[in-house]
Amino acid sequence: MSNYVVIARFDRITDGILNKLRKSFANAGYSVPEWPIHITIAAYENMDEKRLCDWTEAFCESHTRVDVHLCSLGTFLPNNNSNVLYLAPAYSKTFVDFYYGFHQKYEEYCTGIGRYNSIKDDSPSIHCTIAEMDTDHLQNAMKLVFDRNCFKQAKITALEVYTYPMSLIKRFELK
Repeated sequence: MSNYVVIARFDRITDGILNKLRKSFANAGYSVPEWPIHITIAAYENMDEKRLCDWTEAFCESHTRVDVHLCSLGTFLPNNNSNVLYLAPAYSKTFVDFYYGFHQKYEEYCTGIGRYNSIKDDSPSIHCTIAEMDTDHLQNAMKLVFDRNCFKQAKITALEVYTYPMSLIKRFELK
């Protein structure tokens, strides 16, 4: 029993655009995540790896790729003057059904590291992290996003299961 994260991966075009954006943030001196570009679907504590991989595989075999519109830019509340800047998808019915559908199983393990992705309180924080920076740099950081025109239609093509901390276990393609 360990900690795991399930992430949604984008199509190659979106991945390339967002990786270029992330590189521009790194070049500007901002902290960028080591994780690949993604939307976190779920995070689990004390979960069985085989059960999680079996569920993720079955879910992907029964679901098609999902269109998402990355149309919002946001931040989480500052933590000691540090802000996470992220892109957020529109909450289309198709995407929300997909997200909530994955949580049909094993929601009881979405505690601690998974509390922000849990659907227990019906308010998960669905986002794609870009970078972290001091509050004073938010305006300049937002300009980097606007200058790169990253707001776009994207497609979720796969789910990946990782250990937490990050190590890829397996990728599951959507139909």
